[in-house]
Amino acid sequence: MQSARQEGPFAVSLVRSLTKKAHFLDYQISRLSRKRRVLVEMRTPVYHSVLSPICEAIRDQIPTASIQYTSEYPDRIRGLVPAGQFMTHADAEWTRFDLYLNADPWAAVRLRRCARRVNFFHGVAGKYDLDRPVGLPIGLDQYDRIAFINRDRMERYRDAGLVTGTQAVLVGYPKLDRLALGKIDAGSVRASLGFDNGRRIVLYAPTYSPASSLHFAGEAIIEALATTGFNVVVKLHDRSLDSDPRYTAGIDWRQRLRALEQLGRVRHVETPDVSPLLAAADLMVTDHSSVGFEYLVLDRPLIVFDTPGLIEAARINPEKVALLRSAATVVATAQELESAARESIAVPERLSRERRDVANAMFFKPGTATDRAVALVRQMLQTGGRAYGMASSSTGALGGEIAS
Repeated sequence: MQSARQEGPFAVSLVRSLTKKAHFLDYQISRLSRKRRVLVEMRTPVYHSVLSPICEAIRDQIPTASIQYTSEYPDRIRGLVPAGQFMTHADAEWTRFDLYLNADPWAAVRLRRCARRVNFFHGVAGKYDLDRPVGLPIGLDQYDRIAFINRDRMERYRDAGLVTGTQAVLVGYPKLDRLALGKIDAGSVRASLGFDNGRRIVLYAPTYSPASSLHFAGEAIIEALATTGFNVVVKLHDRSLDSDPRYTAGIDWRQRLRALEQLGRVRHVETPDVSPLLAAADLMVTDHSSVGFEYLVLDRPLIVFDTPGLIEAARINPEKVALLRSAATVVATAQELESAARESIAVPERLSRERRDVANAMFFKPGTATDRAVALVRQMLQTGGRAYGMASSSTGALGGEIAS
């Protein structure tokens, strides 16, 4: 019995040693080719808007990189990525990759032959305890680098011991670069919406939750804005169109919004990337969302619709609630919304300084994040990986910033 117990740990140690050597040999074989294989996780369409700017830049700037995509929801993603470049989680599991990119650590595919892993954050609103991450089953330890959107979130995670100084990298938000640089043709976007009446455009973009403004007063909000004389564009979060009742309370919002659409006046738009709609909007209405913070980069009026119960239900960091509202007009009823919308358009410069201050705090050097993201990808492709027993490389510039 004692001999069997002694052989158990020895056998486990032997298997681990052989596995490590097999991984290392597999890695060395992969390095014989100049081609580097990158797998990109796109759980739902919103992740396409977060990661596609990075993917496009990789294709343009790293010719040796070959990109493939995967998702636990293939039908939602397949049509958004280049033909022939999608693979299922099952197919990806045993395929060799040099780098894996993800924007949702909860949705990681199981990969047995992957050298390096990088996670990019996909929001800044501080919802669902992401600003207070202690105890959350995020699994960040499996990533070689965590790319942060702003310094505040990075320092919170380092202070909590969830990421190391080597893992944490300050990149910014590539999704926001085109908007921040004015590279979106707002006129073309407006024309594509079919509004030909010359009215101002207001974008209503609530967060997802049965406690959101969409559930509390969404239809009243849309009708009030249309009645006030705006062209109204409604852009819902992916999860508000999900069939899972955890996100929708069983409401079919596509059907409900079809009943509210008015030709040339109210449009419900489904698109993975909200950025073109932000560029086209003269005013935005939200409750509490990352897209509300993103809109501040344009320094245009923002209205927050106060919704009872949302902060608690979505476990939002009160600091982020106060920060967004410091740069917005806050209303609690559809009637208040009507007058606030008129006033916001009449005096758009009100709260301009606050908008710019919050935008600069929430997004690290907007307009240049993609360059840093590509520099990070290039660095990862040039070095060995933890999964193969290789040593991790340094992060680049001092303070966890990537030198682009």
